Amino acid sequence: MDSTIDIGVDGLPLHVKLFERESSDSLLIFMPSAVAAGNVAHRHPSFARWQWESHFPQAHVLAVADPSMGIAQELRGAWYMHRDHDVIAAMAVAIERLIVRLGARRVVIYGSSLGGFGALALAACLPGAVAIAEVPQLDFGKWLQSARTAVETHILGRELEQHRLLHPEQVGIRARFEHASQVPSFVIISNVRDSGYREQLEFFEWVCAGAPRDDGTLHELRLVDQVLGHGPLGVQAAKELILGRLV
Repeated sequence: MDSTIDIGVDGLPLHVKLFERESSDSLLIFMPSAVAAGNVAHRHPSFARWQWESHFPQAHVLAVADPSMGIAQELRGAWYMHRDHDVIAAMAVAIERLIVRLGARRVVIYGSSLGGFGALALAACLPGAVAIAEVPQLDFGKWLQSARTAVETHILGRELEQHRLLHPEQVGIRARFEHASQVPSFVIISNVRDSGYREQLEFFEWVCAGAPRDDGTLHELRLVDQVLGHGPLGVQAAKELILGRLV
């Protein structure tokens, strides 16, 4: 089912693809990735990995597009930013209603790179959810200058560091977890050649040192050598990771 959900953010709807399963109590959410420059076929709304739906017949599958991508056609990624509103929190409210309707007791949120950033951020706003984040950016301010300039120009209308002073939870995952007063369960998958590897190590050390959390949450930083650099795992390896959290 393709549909849109009103999240109450200046007319930016949440575009979704939902595959419902009979008698399932699990929900798998795919978060959006950046789109290639000039790739008209993947312009907004774009649904990363929705074609993987058939690999998970035991779960409801929800693929979501970043609402902020609808602000400007020139954007390749929007990082769920908004000048005045918390887009991730608004998405979480809408998705939580869907979780209740589906009767989902297990929720796994998956994404890579920008999508990994989103998976971690959304999980912090959905109690009990687990994030699987491949080579995630953890602080948008440390990412590519071209991406930052596009967001400043087309979404924020101000410099990112000015925006961080007002809405730090939109810019960095640590600030998002602190804003939510909890660290959700997560698995971060990375490798020694990813540009964010050192940052991911430092972030994991912060989590292990006593970041705010709920009892029973589990945290893992998994280093792999199947992929070297800033790239995602193949479908089979990703499938095994996801299935281990859905059951």
